[in-house]
Amino acid sequence: MRTSLADEVALCVAASTGGRTASWRVELGLALAGAVLIDLALADRVVVRHDLLLINRPGPLGDSVQDEVLRRLAARRRVGSVQEWIERLAPSVRDHVQAELLARGLLIPVAGRWSVRLHPRHHRPAPDPDGTVSGLLHAAHRNWAPARTPRADEPDIVAVVCAKVESCVLAAARRLAYGF
Repeated sequence: MRTSLADEVALCVAASTGGRTASWRVELGLALAGAVLIDLALADRVVVRHDLLLINRPGPLGDSVQDEVLRRLAARRRVGSVQEWIERLAPSVRDHVQAELLARGLLIPVAGRWSVRLHPRHHRPAPDPDGTVSGLLHAAHRNWAPARTPRADEPDIVAVVCAKVESCVLAAARRLAYGF
């Protein structure tokens, strides 16, 4: 089974946080939802027009997480923005990606003193600083990857989704800090 962009992001976060992914639930969920949307866009299954996320070609892809996201997008009652969908999908995508990685043996649960840590089975090299994974990691949490500039050959969807992930993280932090 191939490793999706969401799998790569989850494994990089597990490696960079010492397995403490539960401490970063919001940021990780937003980054993973963004990763799934980028994968779907690169597979020509979704498109972004005027900041609205639209289905281009429905139907299964063979990846359970991506198939579930496509199903949810198809079942919606109204069109939503990229940011709305990232926020809406984040909790379920995070749980589903982590469950898949645990089932495939790519993440190993290690009991800690107060919580379970999820460590990647193999050592993960730092993501390519010019890659999409690095862009998503930086958008979700500044310490996970250095800032980068988009490449000229990079699809627009990557820049759009990274910007929306960053916006979602900032909005979540504001709600947490100010209570509304």
